[in-house]
Amino acid sequence: MHRIIGMIKTLRISILLFLCGLCCLGVRAQSNLDSVRAQRLKEVNINADEPQKVYSGPASVQQISAQQIKQLPTLQLSDALKYMSGVVVRDYGGTGGMKTVSVRGLGSQHTGVAYDDIAITDCQTGQIDLGKLSLENVASIALVVGLDDKIFVPARLFSYSSLLKINTINVIPEKPFSFHVGGTVGLYGLFGLQAGITHKVRSKKRDDRLFYWNLSADAMRSKGDYPYTLHYGGANDSVSHEIRKNAATQTLNTEFNAVWQIDRTQRFNVKLYYYNSARELPSATIFYNSVSHQKLWNQNAFGQAHYHKYFNDRWAYQANAKFNYDYTRYYDPDYLNAQGFLDNRYHQHESYLSNTVLFTPIHERNSLKRVRLLQFALAQDVFYQQLKANSLEYAHPGRFTSLTSLSAIVEGNRWKFNANLLLTYVDNILAEIPDIQDYTHLSPAVGGSVNLTKTLHLRFFYKNIFRMPTFNDLYYREVGNIYLNPEKTHQWNLGLVLKEAHLAAGRVTVSTTLDGYFNIVKDKIVAFPTHNLFSWTMLNYGKVYVAGAELNTFWQYRITNQYILRLNGNVTYQKAVDRTDPKSKTYNNQIPYTPLWSGSASLSLQTPWITVTYSLLGCDKRYALPQNIPANEVPGYIDQSITLNHDFNFRNTSTLGLKLELLNIANKNYEIIRNYPMQGFGLRFKVVYSY
Repeated sequence: MHRIIGMIKTLRISILLFLCGLCCLGVRAQSNLDSVRAQRLKEVNINADEPQKVYSGPASVQQISAQQIKQLPTLQLSDALKYMSGVVVRDYGGTGGMKTVSVRGLGSQHTGVAYDDIAITDCQTGQIDLGKLSLENVASIALVVGLDDKIFVPARLFSYSSLLKINTINVIPEKPFSFHVGGTVGLYGLFGLQAGITHKVRSKKRDDRLFYWNLSADAMRSKGDYPYTLHYGGANDSVSHEIRKNAATQTLNTEFNAVWQIDRTQRFNVKLYYYNSARELPSATIFYNSVSHQKLWNQNAFGQAHYHKYFNDRWAYQANAKFNYDYTRYYDPDYLNAQGFLDNRYHQHESYLSNTVLFTPIHERNSLKRVRLLQFALAQDVFYQQLKANSLEYAHPGRFTSLTSLSAIVEGNRWKFNANLLLTYVDNILAEIPDIQDYTHLSPAVGGSVNLTKTLHLRFFYKNIFRMPTFNDLYYREVGNIYLNPEKTHQWNLGLVLKEAHLAAGRVTVSTTLDGYFNIVKDKIVAFPTHNLFSWTMLNYGKVYVAGAELNTFWQYRITNQYILRLNGNVTYQKAVDRTDPKSKTYNNQIPYTPLWSGSASLSLQTPWITVTYSLLGCDKRYALPQNIPANEVPGYIDQSITLNHDFNFRNTSTLGLKLELLNIANKNYEIIRNYPMQGFGLRFKVVYSY
């Protein structure tokens, strides 16, 4: 009964915020409308600016624009993330292999993914497969660790230790009508088609009223039958040359966006998304057995809507809603059980509603006062998740979650501070056990930045977050533990930012960030064997300490107005160790698949005829299992690629873009995940015509 009362109270708060927003729509703003329009024009029209190379606020933010993505060897979203510091992308090999991301040693479940400021979720495993997200419609991607300055967002975006933000609709099209069509071909049976159309209608009566929509599709297929070398022992032992088998994939992404800018103070937009894939899953490269027949099918469809309204200089309101459906089928005809095969099917459903109110009592632009900005935001999110599967111990588990977020920003001429309190209420709903425990948790976060000089800034933050166990952790047959506690994380960060220092009479621009961080994960969820190696259970037993540093740098040398040389580079040192049990053999050992050193660099020369980019990825050795012994070691690697691209403009009405990628030019079959060799030398060519 107390759980039902708690749910009703939470729903009542959310509905009250929603009704307040609707009531305010009928109230005429008391301030001068022209003043409101002038101050809110940039926020509502969402015009694109030159991407900021570094971010000087309290959070650690790395951003990659669509133009930078074009110059890197990227086919999927996960390819672009490999060029960010502190990020470990777990790539299981091949175009169709699963890709997950871990940031600063906290595990993939702690990294949220926001698609136009609304989260993408997976209640079954908590991991988002970034391999299924297309780059076709992406305008920019940003990785935020800490407290973002953008507090006028749903509460859910504050519930992650780090947040990957994907923006697709932040640019109003210049033309009333435009379209693009393109194709990609590559070695090992890679073939892809991309197409999109955009239409914009501007009101003849009102300058600030417009409507535009776009529809895009991206289809790809690949055999993935690349060669690799299989080593049977040490450096002097025998090898064999094999072909990757059972690695074919077919994917389809479609997306529809509609944006209605009612006036300069309010906007409404809708997104509809559909994804379908059929993938063969190559097995680990086990000696003398390269046969695999495992397959994976996935369908994902969601619809999301966003509305916001700026009433005057002080008050604003936004509402977000989403419905998500996901179907996954995993089939293994060689599984050794009583049936002689494994056929797991999962259906996920999620309904989501969010309301946010922004209050700005002080907003002085060019003010000499000590405080020139003071903002508060109150957000209330509620969502319900349900999983149906034939492989769970319990039928149809569900989860009701309420997130209440209170955020504040205060800013002076040379400093900025922000804070956030996140109240989480979680009710796990299980018909077989009606009195299963619910959870309430308060997560504080605080951060700040100080301008030491015009170009040098100091930043810091502390953030506390907890992660609920996934449905697989709780309910998976013979593994799940319904009494698991959430993981609790503590993050500290201290950094220096050198922002756009100009040298050599302004021809050289330098931006650099240096961050040191320390993370603690308590009640870490780990799997332990029980009476045999085939029967495991999940327990709250782990504790992990993560200490690290990240260096990011950007250099630009403008040789002439038409010749520009750019260098982007980063390096990460990360010591992530198990501090669970001092008597254990893994105590103070580096956690699996977390390198001590990693980094990337890209050197680009832009000319009137062609842009040439050399890119490099480097990773230190890692360990496949918790014990750091030579038998568990996964060797380090260096991946080098060259990209050539150019856009041909025809009478300023259409563009023909060409891109050639020479991948892994050293032809090394390195491994990111043990026994899953990556492709050696590769070749991709892409052509896109835009009108």
